[in-house]
Amino acid sequence: MTTRILAVACASLAIAGSAIAQQADSSFRFAISEPAFSIGTGPVVCIDEAHANMHTATGTYLPFATLLRDDGYRVQSLTAWSRAVLQPCAVVAIANAVAPANVRDRSLPHPPAFSKPELDTLIAWIGEGGGLLLIADHTPFPGAVGALGLVLGVGMLDAFAAPGDSGGVIAIFGTQNLSDSTWRRYATDRLIQFRSVAGALTNPGTLGSHAILRGRNDREGVRWVTTFTGHAFYASTRVAPLLIFGPRAVAGIDRADAAWFPIGGWLQAGAIEFGSGRAVVLGEATTCTAQVGGPRRIRTGMNVPEAPDNVRFCLNVVHWLTKVLN
Repeated sequence: MTTRILAVACASLAIAGSAIAQQADSSFRFAISEPAFSIGTGPVVCIDEAHANMHTATGTYLPFATLLRDDGYRVQSLTAWSRAVLQPCAVVAIANAVAPANVRDRSLPHPPAFSKPELDTLIAWIGEGGGLLLIADHTPFPGAVGALGLVLGVGMLDAFAAPGDSGGVIAIFGTQNLSDSTWRRYATDRLIQFRSVAGALTNPGTLGSHAILRGRNDREGVRWVTTFTGHAFYASTRVAPLLIFGPRAVAGIDRADAAWFPIGGWLQAGAIEFGSGRAVVLGEATTCTAQVGGPRRIRTGMNVPEAPDNVRFCLNVVHWLTKVLN
């Protein structure tokens, strides 16, 4: 089991973890039938670019920024960090922040990406009504923001997660909630191949019960979410589960002699009420963007046919953080 998962995981990381190999899928666009706001009139979503972030609003997170703009939000980049800079933001999205030491060298140790004054500023801002979307992919990113996670009530495992002993690193959450007729509609030859290669559906995760997963109406409900490697975190009781790993899920570090750690029941996404504000922690970064990588331009993220509800999930997350959803 260990050898097979490690081999697939390393291959996945070679694609999904390389900032050089990955590019935003400029062809991806989602038609929003019921925008939350008129174009350019919604709250400001600020995407952090001040902490050597792997994903930025003009880089591999451009599809996420475009999606939010199409929903009426105003999107800005954060290139500095202070109370004054955070003040106009309704949501701060932090995607794969990392310490300068790990920008090119991702080996241990993984020092914090944020200084204590920066964390103090952010925590105070959330408590006063801000919305935080904290996204940390596989190692070294959980290590870089682990202190922030602990304040929010999550213990991040600085490793990478796999759905189980089938050798797959693509995880699917919620397929068992689908009706047979709905599932047959998506069970194309490509999806069957996707199942056999990824192994995800032999050990699916589950969805929690939360407004983010229900949406504003029946049309916005989330049936399943697909993620691509990432990490797992252990949540306190203050965290409402969103994406819950299946019973055979495991995690390990990128070493051939690594021991694998069982993470069944751990989370890859959770929602937190924090003072007057809110936070969502997401343990995988490609879930909310659309990317192509490598010479074959392999798609990962919202542009994958087997992830039809990822867009809705990501929109619902931002709706909840801005209290469009309650």
